[in-house]
Amino acid sequence: MGSGMDLAGRRKDGTEFPLEAGLSFIPVGNDLLVMGSITDITRRKQTEEILERRVEERTREIERRREVADGLRDILAVLNSNQSLDAILNHIAGQACRLLHADASAICRMGDEPGPPIVQASYGLPAHAGEGADALTLLAGFDMTGGPLPAGGEATTSGPQVIQHADSVRISSALHKPAKADPQPLLVEMSYNAVLTVPLGIKDEAYGSLMLYYREPRRFSAEEIELAYTVGDQTALAIENARLRTQVERTAVAAERSRIARDLHDSVTQTLFSASIIAEVLPRLWQRNPQEAERRLDELRQLTRGALAEMRTLLLELRPATLIEVELGELLRQLTEAIMGRARMPITLEVEGNTLLPPDVKVAFYHIAQEALNNVAKHARATQAWLRIVRNGDGAELTVRDDGRGFVLDKVTPEHLGLSIMHERAEAIGAQLQVESHLGGGTEVTIRWPAG
Repeated sequence: MGSGMDLAGRRKDGTEFPLEAGLSFIPVGNDLLVMGSITDITRRKQTEEILERRVEERTREIERRREVADGLRDILAVLNSNQSLDAILNHIAGQACRLLHADASAICRMGDEPGPPIVQASYGLPAHAGEGADALTLLAGFDMTGGPLPAGGEATTSGPQVIQHADSVRISSALHKPAKADPQPLLVEMSYNAVLTVPLGIKDEAYGSLMLYYREPRRFSAEEIELAYTVGDQTALAIENARLRTQVERTAVAAERSRIARDLHDSVTQTLFSASIIAEVLPRLWQRNPQEAERRLDELRQLTRGALAEMRTLLLELRPATLIEVELGELLRQLTEAIMGRARMPITLEVEGNTLLPPDVKVAFYHIAQEALNNVAKHARATQAWLRIVRNGDGAELTVRDDGRGFVLDKVTPEHLGLSIMHERAEAIGAQLQVESHLGGGTEVTIRWPAG
């Protein structure tokens, strides 16, 4: 049985070293023998220190990777949000600083005209370092290789570009003919001594650069450059997504305008054409057959009222905010008047209870009623239709019914008659859409909100 103590020994030269002193007690007859030992444990202590350092380094590495994963996950969450491109890029610029421990950052894009890139988003830069700030944008797109450019060397933007110290390099413009320029005044003016920039490309086209600024000179590890590339890829993805959203919106606007133009031609134009013909023959008809003239006069009145209602409906399509502002009962009244004027068919509207509904529910109800009534006017060959909206407590139910020729539901594809669109609108608000139809027995479309 023994015990040991960690002590410090001193060599002849005065240096200290770790040692372990141990005592062992051995009974010998009636006596107790004590044995002592002193062991130099320098190597063991060095091994322990190495292991402790490795554990600390591994812990820091794990924490660093967790920080990077959280930061990239945060960027992805912003990419999937509905924020504007400027807000997303400013957020990425801030995250880039935190992930790469930079003092400031900028996202630059190439201008439409020849010249220096333009700062599109930034974080931590001085207030005057905004769009067109030459002291910052002149560095974007330059060949920053960490040393003087060779004579006549071409600038490049295909890889990471580094200024490790503001006094150590000269740069050449990637936009013009190679020309020596000293970046030191540009960097020192902003109190930055190191810059890391990675190119941003979208669909194999150069877009600009992600730039990271540091106040202290530093060397960038391969891991830091790789992380900068990852953030650059996220930046390019945000820009590409914004472009795609803009294209989709433009396409949707163009499609909506085409639809409204078709509706204008199919409804208002034809209604007004019919009204103009009746107005032309009405004076002569009045002289020959006053009773028929009165009937035609009443028809003319209905046509003009229908055309006016149709115009109001189209104006609602052009100004979607109005759909939210106007009460649903009034919207349905205008809609029925428009369809009656177009189809020359009576439509009975019944409104029961308070029709104040949440905006998204009201818009969905209106568009489903519009789609159903358009089907009645175009396909049903009905002599009459009914539109009924009932508010029941916290819910509502809308029914569109006609006495037309009907159809076999199983033989109609979801895309036909706008059935898929109506179902999508109902699902979007948590409502249930039911369509019933029989040959020769008319059609009934019912939407219940909430579903169940």
